[in-house]
Amino acid sequence: MKRILLISAPLEESFKLKNISDDENSYSLGLGYLHSVIEKSGYAIKTKNYNTSDEVASLNDIREEISGFNPDYLLMQLFSMNRVTSYKVFKIAKELKNDIKVIIGGVHATIMYEQLLNNFDIDYAVLGEGEKTIVELLRALDKAEDTSKIRGISYRRNGQVVKTEERELVENLDELPFPKHELFITSKRKMACILTSRGCPFKCSFCCLHTISKRIYRKRSVDNIIKEIEYILSAFKNINSIQIADDTFTLDVERAMEFCKEIVKRNIKVKLSCSARIKPSSKEMFKLMEEAGFVSIGFGLETGSEKLLASIHKNITREDVKETFRNLTKVKKISITLYMMLGFPGESDKTVEESVNFLKELYKIRKFGVYGVAILWVYPNTEVFDLMKEKRLIGDDYWLSDKEVPYFTVEHSYQDLLRLKAKMTSGFFAIRGRAFFVYKGFVYLLKSPVQTVKKVFSLTNFRSSRWN
Repeated sequence: MKRILLISAPLEESFKLKNISDDENSYSLGLGYLHSVIEKSGYAIKTKNYNTSDEVASLNDIREEISGFNPDYLLMQLFSMNRVTSYKVFKIAKELKNDIKVIIGGVHATIMYEQLLNNFDIDYAVLGEGEKTIVELLRALDKAEDTSKIRGISYRRNGQVVKTEERELVENLDELPFPKHELFITSKRKMACILTSRGCPFKCSFCCLHTISKRIYRKRSVDNIIKEIEYILSAFKNINSIQIADDTFTLDVERAMEFCKEIVKRNIKVKLSCSARIKPSSKEMFKLMEEAGFVSIGFGLETGSEKLLASIHKNITREDVKETFRNLTKVKKISITLYMMLGFPGESDKTVEESVNFLKELYKIRKFGVYGVAILWVYPNTEVFDLMKEKRLIGDDYWLSDKEVPYFTVEHSYQDLLRLKAKMTSGFFAIRGRAFFVYKGFVYLLKSPVQTVKKVFSLTNFRSSRWN
């Protein structure tokens, strides 16, 4: 039986939040899904997630795993924010076992596959959603078969990088096995994570997830979701809450309501939380969510400036936001959290003031909290990255460096962005004081703003089930 080591390397230090344990954090459903499909295909697989671990300790552990477990294949989940340590792992793997096959996947690998294959000793890159592709690729490699007909991969042939035909998305999500929750749920953990849909039909100027989902929204059936929840609650008695990790759980209002009705019908008692879009929304949906046990909903508002909402392609207006908050006025048992960002193209003292004033308006309609304020940073294959390139402030070779994921600094220096952040934060404080910020340990935000705001964004990225 061939052996597989599936890992995700440590994140940059500024993405790690020191005062939250792994048992309190969300976990990588991407690794969980890959582990399940590979295990189901008959491979001996070991999965290790080092995202929050110390780099030196992680590299030492990876050396021990390669030497002791002796895998035939090393599969790596590649983020822009864990790429630097991943590059070190590529080298370590080949030094310890020169015949090991190194296969990478994820958003960064899907975007930058040519650069990665040209500069590192990598055998294959899986492009896009990986569950079907990786199984086909492993089986072909096992039998020493031609891989050129496998859709959704890239590799070197005769010194040139080649890319095969594009892989279609997984259309029927119910056909996938449940992710391997056992990898992450310990006796101390109280929260489990599930994914009920994939894809977001929108394309915000700062988001690169469209690279994987192609802006196509797909849903699991309600029955399939409920079965996973029942399995989790039966298998892990310590779990009392479930985070729905979808990018846009409430995008299909009718489906969200059907899910809630089924939770109530089956008398499932568990705390639920999710992220949602500002629209669509309805009073009936929010009331049903409350009855089903939802205790928190997070909305990615980003900015209160009408101009910036339009320019970053949020596809919402300030009136849409107020309408959603009016729909929430009679829902008392669900806490509402807003995710805010600043530093977009066109950001200024005026737009910061507009954001503060708009949140004051919203707070009069319905109370809520803010999960910190994030400064805009830049990922490949995004509109803001292209703007940085146009100004020659960054190039594709940046991703070969050991520098951290950069901030958007076309219009403002980093120091000026910090000034604007302080202005926005103090404005939010004036609304309700420290209690306005719902993030655990807000004092940590005051002491370490860079670490905290990056963590906020990293949590949203880790939700997805892909290799992103």
